[in-house]
Amino acid sequence: MRQSPINESISELILEPGNDAQFATQAVTLAAALLADSRRRENPTERRQAARLARMMEDPVGKAFTLAMADQVFRPPSQARSANQFRHLIEGFGVPQYLSLPERIAMQVGSIASCIVPDIVMPAVTGAMRRQSSSVILPAEDHKLVPLLKQHRKAGMRMNLNQLGEAILGEAEAERRIAAVMDRFASPDCDYLSVKISSVFSQIHLVGYDETLERITECLRRLYRVALANPSNGKPKFLNLDMEEFRDLRLTCDAFRKVLDEPEFLQLEAGIVLQAYLPDSWPVQRELNTWARDRIARG
Repeated sequence: MRQSPINESISELILEPGNDAQFATQAVTLAAALLADSRRRENPTERRQAARLARMMEDPVGKAFTLAMADQVFRPPSQARSANQFRHLIEGFGVPQYLSLPERIAMQVGSIASCIVPDIVMPAVTGAMRRQSSSVILPAEDHKLVPLLKQHRKAGMRMNLNQLGEAILGEAEAERRIAAVMDRFASPDCDYLSVKISSVFSQIHLVGYDETLERITECLRRLYRVALANPSNGKPKFLNLDMEEFRDLRLTCDAFRKVLDEPEFLQLEAGIVLQAYLPDSWPVQRELNTWARDRIARG
């Protein structure tokens, strides 16, 4: 029986090791096969979403508007304030051209109507944004999230949850956020979680590096203890450290290494993300590789 193109490509990568140039060619072949296979499996809704996303990526102004909408319109405490920001963005960017004609008309009408009835218009605007992002952003409420996780697990997929939220501004909010993350991590429906230090700790000061590092390591200990205390399939849960700012690179890596070198966590598997677009990530990656090999050698 003939293998699929994807399985053939994987077999080449595994069974026919060669030089770097050959590996690069094989990797491109595998990526092309994966892309072609995923496109064959797309349903009509997914094709429409992909076409819409492609149009947005080709519309720089519309892309900037959409990012600003997601970042600014959800945050204000009142619908009137959200409506004011909504109108401000439309005045500054214009209505995105990647939208369909009915959507552009609806946005213009909504901008005008939001002056009069913001309590009606803004829930409709934010609801539309949530519906459009529902395939990649899941609701956090248990009654909505848990069935989705069970559905994905039944399909053989392991979910990496990343609880979205802005950088926090105070220790009270930080404590609420880390408590929410720990609760999610401890639940039986979550066995893999990503978190940024900026989302669970508010007082990041590079001038006070040692003090900041100590406070962050204490946050990590709390999270890693949850991973150890709530095993999934006989193994501790997996925590992945993410980051979004250049300033967090060394701080995150130092905290990661410091805590995982402690005897309490020596048997724990954990992950860290480096931004490939940062030149500084390459030497950090080499340091992490050396450290990881030494850590395994120590047991």
